[in-house]
Amino acid sequence: MAGFSAQVDAFVSQTEQRTTAVFKQSAQDVLADAQTPTAKGGRMRVDTGFLRNSHVSGLNGSTSLSGPESYVLTIAQAKLGDAITGGWTANYAVHREFGARGQAPDFFLRGAAQKWPAFVRTNAAKLKARIG
Repeated sequence: MAGFSAQVDAFVSQTEQRTTAVFKQSAQDVLADAQTPTAKGGRMRVDTGFLRNSHVSGLNGSTSLSGPESYVLTIAQAKLGDAITGGWTANYAVHREFGARGQAPDFFLRGAAQKWPAFVRTNAAKLKARIG
């Protein structure tokens, strides 16, 4: 029979793994939501695809990867406590997000970021159901 200390270590390890899984999935959900075109129910207008393809992502202030789904690889490298960043380099990205010249804002990033608590709740519930 394992000692109390070993049981606590195992519990802490499982908790950290589960928390990391919820953190990573929730971060991925936020960026996937931000990248979702209006034609598929999202907020990002897509005409040529340039804005979506200008996505860049990184960890802890560095920009490491670019492309429409670069965030998946970035998040895979993340650890608890890391700051995951995502942005768009298209020169009109800020105008799409905040609006300009009489056009309403698309709110694609801020709208997705505001869903963070819901994504965390959903992913925690899914994990709980999976592990019993």
